[in-house]
Amino acid sequence: MTAAEPGIRLRIQHQEVFRRAGTYAPFPVAELLPDGRLALAFPSNDGPYQDHGFAYDWNVRVSADAGATWAAADPADLTIPYNWPGTAPRERWDRFARRLPDGTLLAAGAPGWVSVPAARREELAARGLLVLPHPAQDESLAMVAENTVFVQRSRDGGATWQRQEWEVPGAYRLTGFPRAAMLSDGTILVPLYDEHGRRGDREHDRCWVFRSPDGGTAWRLTLMGQDLAVGWGNETALVEVVPGRVLAHLRHAPPGYLMESWSDDGGATWAQPLRTDIWGYPPHLLRLRDGRILCTYGHRRRPLGVQAVVSADGGTSWDLAHKAVLRDDGEVHDGKEGRDLGYPVSVQLVDGTIFTAYYLTLGGVTHVAASRWELPW
Repeated sequence: MTAAEPGIRLRIQHQEVFRRAGTYAPFPVAELLPDGRLALAFPSNDGPYQDHGFAYDWNVRVSADAGATWAAADPADLTIPYNWPGTAPRERWDRFARRLPDGTLLAAGAPGWVSVPAARREELAARGLLVLPHPAQDESLAMVAENTVFVQRSRDGGATWQRQEWEVPGAYRLTGFPRAAMLSDGTILVPLYDEHGRRGDREHDRCWVFRSPDGGTAWRLTLMGQDLAVGWGNETALVEVVPGRVLAHLRHAPPGYLMESWSDDGGATWAQPLRTDIWGYPPHLLRLRDGRILCTYGHRRRPLGVQAVVSADGGTSWDLAHKAVLRDDGEVHDGKEGRDLGYPVSVQLVDGTIFTAYYLTLGGVTHVAASRWELPW
């Protein structure tokens, strides 16, 4: 048991999924597979450059006992979407990936950072793309932040893959975020964002939704909100609260309060984002089996850790009086808060408990951890 808010108790169990001194392991993604196994994946880096934009090892784990124990996944097991191929390291996790009802394996998103020959630096910079030295300190290579979106599919169980790519003119540092949604009618919504310039010393981001209304055949890219007022967020989580009505929570830091936007037409159009009273980022949204909406998020001020709130009215309001504090032990060194933590992803297990994966930095080691917990209300 651990305290959440005064007077509220959580029945909760914590575990370290992956921790290794000298290895930077952030940003887990997790899902419950159709066969009942729990799958979890995350990048890791043993090198000196510790940021998720560049080349990493890709780690996939599976659990047959609801997250109590974990084993390395067989890379040939294509029932796990995290094992599907990608052309760029980051593309493996910042994407939508799902086996469709007809058996098609479908993935969609943005490649993010891509390794290229250093000889292409001038060409790519002339296109308005960001090109940086390669983290491997190999002078023959460079890293470019692509401005393309992609769709790849396999209709033969992963034996062969077909891929489409489209350039997005004017997009700069186009990035996916693994909080996509597949709606009850088969519509697919993939959140993306890009840096659209700067205002003073602050990045001016805009959010996109990459949408397929027919289960993955046709695709459209739409801005969220009005272009004149973009700049209110980047990393976005999506959830269908009732058929055709979709809620989006957007990271907005600083000042750190989540923004929200709504679509009443299955993600085709979006309302201008407004600020919520939830302080924390980035978010994950989950529709529980009883119809309530769970929002989990990193909390990068004291108490440092991971928190959650619930909405009983489809996301219209949030019960901030009963915040669940899953972790409050984020690292503080010499009075300075260590903010490298969070990015939770929550799954409701068969027995109704919640499995939430996230990352923390403790003892100087950035690692993947998880909590299995019960809603106390």
